[in-house]
Amino acid sequence: MKTSNIIFLFASTMLLALPASYEPEHFAKALFAGALAQSFALSSIILFFIHRYLTAKRIIISLFYLLCSIETFLFLRFGSRLDPNMLTLALQTNINEVNEFFSVYLAAPFTFIFLAVALSLYFILYKSLGINTVCNSLKYKYANTAILVGTIIGLAPPFLPINFPIGKNTPGQLIMSVDFVVERHADVNKMTDCIDEICITASPEKEDAPIIVLVIGESFNKQHSSLYGYYLPTSPYLQKEVDSGHLFCFTNAMSPTNGTDFAMRYIFSLKGCESTENNDIHEFMLMPAIFKKAGYNVAYFDNQYTRASGGSLDFSCGYFLNPIQIHSQCFDYRNEKTTKYDGDFISQYSNDLLYQPKSLNIIHLKGQHFDAALRYPESFDKFKPEDINQQALDESQKQQVAHYDNATLYNDYVLKSIIDGFRNKNAIIIYLSDHGEQIYDEPSHFFGRGFDTTNNEETIKAVYQVPFMIWCSSEYINKSKEIVKAIQEIKDSEICTADIAYLLFDIADIDFNYNIRTKSFIDSTFIPHKVIIN
Repeated sequence: MKTSNIIFLFASTMLLALPASYEPEHFAKALFAGALAQSFALSSIILFFIHRYLTAKRIIISLFYLLCSIETFLFLRFGSRLDPNMLTLALQTNINEVNEFFSVYLAAPFTFIFLAVALSLYFILYKSLGINTVCNSLKYKYANTAILVGTIIGLAPPFLPINFPIGKNTPGQLIMSVDFVVERHADVNKMTDCIDEICITASPEKEDAPIIVLVIGESFNKQHSSLYGYYLPTSPYLQKEVDSGHLFCFTNAMSPTNGTDFAMRYIFSLKGCESTENNDIHEFMLMPAIFKKAGYNVAYFDNQYTRASGGSLDFSCGYFLNPIQIHSQCFDYRNEKTTKYDGDFISQYSNDLLYQPKSLNIIHLKGQHFDAALRYPESFDKFKPEDINQQALDESQKQQVAHYDNATLYNDYVLKSIIDGFRNKNAIIIYLSDHGEQIYDEPSHFFGRGFDTTNNEETIKAVYQVPFMIWCSSEYINKSKEIVKAIQEIKDSEICTADIAYLLFDIADIDFNYNIRTKSFIDSTFIPHKVIIN
């Protein structure tokens, strides 16, 4: 066997199998053994067809090396391989987020070091495939037999009735991830069918119904809000609303997920975090469609994702809302453009917001989504590194915290702008963040979000315990005293943001055939449940 073939077989096997050893499970070694056997089998088959062609070997090795490098970088930076979550995030990312990703992560020293090492190793590997030594003339008596045996070992387990660990090598991981994403897209058909199942049993007269506004924030770590005890005044406008008795801050709200895509599914559907049954109809029943069937006008304003054409290539966070058969039965209006800053977005669409009774406005902001430095205009550059009281951080880290605090300050202004538009109406505004973000919080000083399964106390506080607040206008307080009283009584109890739809139905005085009143925070029959982080 030629030296180049030996190098190809070894390198290909290791590149395909190594990422399986990153898995955090306690049986990782067994998984790696399974992945190693599969990878050796696949590499042997490929080599059988291309053993004469050096160029083909180099191309294939380059591809495998790229995949291995991507998985390694993702694991080292985010604690995750190229799993369905990562693939979904990549597919749903727009051009602006790509630019921000490059500026935040690819400009970091770690990335330059990683690229330097990766390119050096690649150059060595690429050159080694062309080595021409005396070994090229040697015949290895058992080489072909070893390849045959390896192929049988690698391919046999799926067909044998034995408990053999099947490791997820890189191709297997990628196939599994793609299959998962495609399957999630198939949910659209189920959602369409569920709309026909909705039967409204109670709905208020138009003149008696309030204006409801649901504002979905982004990446809001409530520990950086003065509403929740932060030492810098990052929420001055909202604090005035609290002091005046119009704003009620919930102290123990939990999001069951740390990703926007999954959070949007929880918020827009009746899916609950505690549900373990597959194909539960509530998972596919959409909250806006219920409002629309109940006679409410519904408008959706999203400063991150506008309505795309739909179809197999649409993986945005609102992909399930885009197909015409769903869109038309959920919304009366959706925006077509986004703006750089949330404040400009609200100004641009202020005339399109619904101000008449029996209306639901849903607003999705950019909030404090990374890079926080891009989330606020220069006029809100108030906090500086010297204002950050964290001695363990260096100057650049303090600057990042200051950027985040300035973005939080700007978010406070944006929410005030929304409130001002409904101040003289019979209106109620519910604000929640899809998830939080770690901003060099004590004691680990981690920045961003990891996508592994580690949920320690620090991560739960920064990422999963989210800000949740309800604002009521003076007219609403006078007309809905019982609801306001219920809000005051429940604001310190543990609630799950996945149940937000049931709260909205209660506020809207809507009932229907699949409603679960015990999941509404303000209902007298409310049954608290443990928030399960998914």
